[in-house]
Amino acid sequence: MTANAMDNDSLYSQLDELVAFRFHVKQKKLKHQPNQLAHHSGEHTALKKGRGMSFSEVRQYQPGDDIRHIDWRVTARTQKPHTKLFIEENERPALVVVEQTANMFFGSRVHTKAAQALNIAAILGWVSLQQNERIGALLFNGQKHHWQAAKRQTSEWGFCLQQAIALQNQLRQPQSPNAKDWPQALKQLLLSPSANHKVFLIGDMINMTQCATKELLQLSKKADVSAIHIYDPLEKQLPHFGWLSLTPSLQSDNWLQLDSSNSKTQAAYQDLYQKQWRQTFDRCSQLGIALIEVSSAANPMSALMQQQLIV
Repeated sequence: MTANAMDNDSLYSQLDELVAFRFHVKQKKLKHQPNQLAHHSGEHTALKKGRGMSFSEVRQYQPGDDIRHIDWRVTARTQKPHTKLFIEENERPALVVVEQTANMFFGSRVHTKAAQALNIAAILGWVSLQQNERIGALLFNGQKHHWQAAKRQTSEWGFCLQQAIALQNQLRQPQSPNAKDWPQALKQLLLSPSANHKVFLIGDMINMTQCATKELLQLSKKADVSAIHIYDPLEKQLPHFGWLSLTPSLQSDNWLQLDSSNSKTQAAYQDLYQKQWRQTFDRCSQLGIALIEVSSAANPMSALMQQQLIV
């Protein structure tokens, strides 16, 4: 990053900036997405109507669940307590799954990828609340995670953003992707109420689709999933700075020397990203998952509107 961007205020997200998005989303709404579950028709139990509530799913009992909703039939069959979950009829709560790992702690302009991911999550949360819909989150940094069940209170969303910043503030230097981060996060999500939710995955989708295919398939069968890939402009195109020394991590002893002014080097570098992006796009398409990409240097509100995720 530039010298001006090396101060902490530029590296890390600020709560007042995330809260300020709330006042920029008035009259905005999430664009209606086609029900991605249609790609898996026949694999879901029909919703059971009654008293304004709909049956959502059966999952293993967790502390705090209402014991009145224990499914005794499934419990007897599995020998483990299971409970039924319900949501309000016609409601589609939103969930954002936000990557705040060291892999995202990188930025050549304006924001780090981690900060931009949190900008996107904050906007989606405020837009959901603007529509009087519930919003929840799963935040993770590779060491810790924070789960917030979908709620309709602005105070709860503000607290969730505080927790996200706390996770982000634990990042100290960029590192190469960890193959375990996304699988662990999605496994945690699958244990939490997420059926019939609108789920937004925000982070390094190239790494996610390479490492968490099994978990992504399971999630796509129970929720409407959209993926938002955050990239830095430097990942797409090399600057013309002559000879460069590159390393996947500051802790790595592996350094790559290349001539960034060489046209063949430039083309090969761009082709590598495009190949990875195409593979990611194809994997998501096979699962019925909408995929977009947002630059860490972009205005987050403008980017979401240009991609027609919010209107």
